[in-house]
Amino acid sequence: MTGTRGSRSSGSLSIGARVRWQDREWEVVAWQGPQVTLVPQDGGVAPQAVSYRWLVGGEGFAVLPAGPVPALDGAAPHGREGQEWRKEEALWQARMVEIDTGLAPGRSEHDQGFGPETTLAQRCAAMSARLAADGIRCSAHTLADKRRKWKAARENPAVLLPRPRDKRPGGFTDPRCLTAMQEVVTRRARASDVTIDLIREEVEDLLRSRYGDEFDSDPAAAAALLPSRSVFYLRMKESGLVDVLTQPTRSRAAWASAPSLPHGERGIILRPGQVTQADTTPLRVLACGDDGRPTATEMTALIDVASHSVCALMITPSRPQDAVSGRPGQATRAIDLTLMLAQAFAPWPVMPGWDPLSAAAASRLPFGALRAADERFTNATAARPVIRPELIVYDQGSPYVSEHFTEVCDRLRIARRPARKRTPSDKPLAEHFFITLAHRFSQHIQHGWQGRSHQKRGRGIERMPLYTLPELQQMAQEWVALEYQQTPDAGLRDPMRPGIVLSPNDMYAVQVARSGYRPVPLTAAQNRFFLPPRWVTPGKSGFMINYRTYQPVAQDAGHYREILLRGGSKLPGRRDRWECRFNPYRPERVWLYDHTSGTWVTCDFRLRHPLGDPWTADMWQEYAEQHRAAGGSERDEEAIALALAQRDRCRRSRRPPPKRTGAEPPFQGVELDTEQPIEDPYAGLQEFDLSTLQPYPALPISPLATAPTPLWPSLPAGTDNADGRPQDRNAPHPLTALFPAGGDDREPEISAAGTPETDEEVIEAELCDGLDPDGVDGLEDAGNAWDA
Repeated sequence: MTGTRGSRSSGSLSIGARVRWQDREWEVVAWQGPQVTLVPQDGGVAPQAVSYRWLVGGEGFAVLPAGPVPALDGAAPHGREGQEWRKEEALWQARMVEIDTGLAPGRSEHDQGFGPETTLAQRCAAMSARLAADGIRCSAHTLADKRRKWKAARENPAVLLPRPRDKRPGGFTDPRCLTAMQEVVTRRARASDVTIDLIREEVEDLLRSRYGDEFDSDPAAAAALLPSRSVFYLRMKESGLVDVLTQPTRSRAAWASAPSLPHGERGIILRPGQVTQADTTPLRVLACGDDGRPTATEMTALIDVASHSVCALMITPSRPQDAVSGRPGQATRAIDLTLMLAQAFAPWPVMPGWDPLSAAAASRLPFGALRAADERFTNATAARPVIRPELIVYDQGSPYVSEHFTEVCDRLRIARRPARKRTPSDKPLAEHFFITLAHRFSQHIQHGWQGRSHQKRGRGIERMPLYTLPELQQMAQEWVALEYQQTPDAGLRDPMRPGIVLSPNDMYAVQVARSGYRPVPLTAAQNRFFLPPRWVTPGKSGFMINYRTYQPVAQDAGHYREILLRGGSKLPGRRDRWECRFNPYRPERVWLYDHTSGTWVTCDFRLRHPLGDPWTADMWQEYAEQHRAAGGSERDEEAIALALAQRDRCRRSRRPPPKRTGAEPPFQGVELDTEQPIEDPYAGLQEFDLSTLQPYPALPISPLATAPTPLWPSLPAGTDNADGRPQDRNAPHPLTALFPAGGDDREPEISAAGTPETDEEVIEAELCDGLDPDGVDGLEDAGNAWDA
């Protein structure tokens, strides 16, 4: 049997023959009917028994020659280029056969110059003349070399075609010069544009400062280190640095700020949370702000690459700075990112009013396995998986590179990788999620949707009854659990079932079954590290944060006194200050961290009780600026707290607008569990049966024991003691020394009736102790006793 398809080499297929099949070399070791047993030559896979018809009909099958075939660098391209490659191989194969034998394949007559009387050199010259007539320049010596290689490769036509050479980047220019060119152009990216001549001068200065010995000692080495002007221009053009110099300043600055890490690689992602992408974008939905006026919003989302699931999302207000009033602007901050990150570590609860299908128990999530592994999964858990991020790809916004966000990621052992500026392909899932959000969620919000552009914005949006930010947050979370996580995505396929399109929840269930699930619940003490830190100096009256005084709660007062006795934190670079964590959206309570014992001291705002309604640090700052503009001081916390409390009372007492009812709650972010649960000391006790209660038996008294001393004081004379026996009436009263009669030390006189009058006055004074004689009617005698 001989191979006849494509570039298949001819030969017989028998036991011991070597074949190429499925891009691998095999050896035929056995025949059994229509089955052929093949053994791989490299030992990468096990021997296989395949059908003979399937073997010879496979794409790329070829019978290899008996001798070794020289390995070729590179491979024939696929598709149309591969067909051209094989056609070119067939042409050169026919030419070499005609040069070698003088007879072209498939013909019985010799062409002119290829007869039996011609030599090999004459046939090479005749073939060179024929190729020249066709427009192909190939000398006779080149054809003779090709024939020699072709015969050495056992007539393999692959050696007849020129192999593609990998172009060396930078040619033969010294790599140190290429690095210096890159550094100089990067340094000049944010300055005004310059010419290539100036770049070459600066590159030369840089090389001389680093490798001055080579420049001074050996001219040949200096010439090799710094190429000529023409070669320098060529290397600048090949590396793309010339295009960078011609771009605007903003584009050059964005190029220079790109990190040196790899971007856009398509690595193998096998488990949820292995790679996540985070981004922030305007939501294009107006909301009702804290002051009751419309405010723009923006959303930050964390997307899992493996399952396309939404790990967390956060909606925050966004407004520019007011040029008239000087009110500062507001946008996504580091605290918003950390609160969003905290959502990824805990399941979402199903809020009242949500669709029942948004629960995890009614979704395709492996609810039974998740509930068995994590007790936080209940029937009231939303259909969104808990995914702990291992790597976050983020843009280079200021909140993402802040010290607080970096500290939280380092504490949770979350790796971070910045994306290039103006390169959305580095985080495509996050960008595509925002497009999906606009099409399937934002445009269905009738009150507040602004459209995709200013030209397509509807009229009167500001006068609509807008939703508040907490309401938008709950609506977005319900949409994610109900629709996004349960909608099939064309980009999610199971390798075992490639024809089935999966949803994010389905893909998560497949990956969890493959990689497992481990819950990572965080305690309330660990959640406090998500909050931004402040370094304070505790004192006897507390400590201050933004001119607000915080004092410890009653149960932590002893621990706070221990901190005061230490004098300082003794931390390097902190000037004996202590770490304190607080939530700007709920500043009425903060936590002081004791690094020596790893415990927390809970402290409350000194004036938190008058502020019954929710308030934020931004609202406090706003009223502090108003108080300072009125001539007051921002340190006057009593006046600021009173103004804030009056604002809440006025808001509750005024007539509500007709478009909405009830008070508008301020934006307070996402709730974070930072309070320790109070344990019930009687939770594990069983119900006690009083009928089983029996008296405790009396202890025997030894006759040698001394008489016990009475614990009660001596009563006045004439009264009975505890055992009913009368006391001596002539004994002085124990309080006689405190209330002497007439102000002297004489003994009281005994009346005819035998009743001491002084004792009666003393007893009346004792009964009226603690009363004001001037404010009680009918107690004239008591007044006389106080006068005495």
